[in-house]
Amino acid sequence: MRSWLTLALGVIIGQWLAFGGAPSPVVLHRLGKDAWNRRDYVEAVRFWSRAAALQPDNAALQYLRANALARLGHRQSAAEGYQIALLLEPAPPLARELEQALEQLGAGDAAFPAMQTVVPLEAARGVWVMRASLNGAPPARFLVDTGASVTVISPALAAAVGVQATGEPPRLELETLSGRAEGPTINIRSFRLGGIELNDVAAVIYAPGFGVDGILGNTVLARFTVTIDADRQLLALRASRR
Repeated sequence: MRSWLTLALGVIIGQWLAFGGAPSPVVLHRLGKDAWNRRDYVEAVRFWSRAAALQPDNAALQYLRANALARLGHRQSAAEGYQIALLLEPAPPLARELEQALEQLGAGDAAFPAMQTVVPLEAARGVWVMRASLNGAPPARFLVDTGASVTVISPALAAAVGVQATGEPPRLELETLSGRAEGPTINIRSFRLGGIELNDVAAVIYAPGFGVDGILGNTVLARFTVTIDADRQLLALRASRR
């Protein structure tokens, strides 16, 4: 095991909060590693996706998940995963691994340019609301909350776009503008904001209130440099290597 990976994953223990008795990111990482070692890459993606949903700012988990996606032939999703990990500014050894992985996918700067888009905003009750499309469904209304650790979708929206929690998924507790929330964690296959489509977005099913369908939190926003133009009511998102 590379020393940088051991160190990067070691900080999870100190960062992890109580998740209602659900498996910790450390346990999920070990399960993912076991699946990887027996070449069960589908299971490796599943476990590392769950771990990354609980620790979205952990570059090592994003890297491992992307590796498993690459082994399954999901090149675009893998390349996006590597770039997300780079945006988290990992230590130099991991950053080099990520850059090499992107080169091997043929997804360097020229072939995989920085993603950027501008989305109209709506002022509502002192907050900003924007629209996003999930799994190809008609756009839904999301409150933009840069303080929310995880993106939230309402039970009604989850049902409308065909997303449901299976088995006994981890339950996540988070703080948002609407207060403390808890709900099952899920992955959204396709999440489109303006001209950008994201894959496998971690989210929590919870009724957000505020007359919206969801809350746009940092499992989406942390992937971008976010600029809000209040005068023109625009949300600018740009993902690039920093």
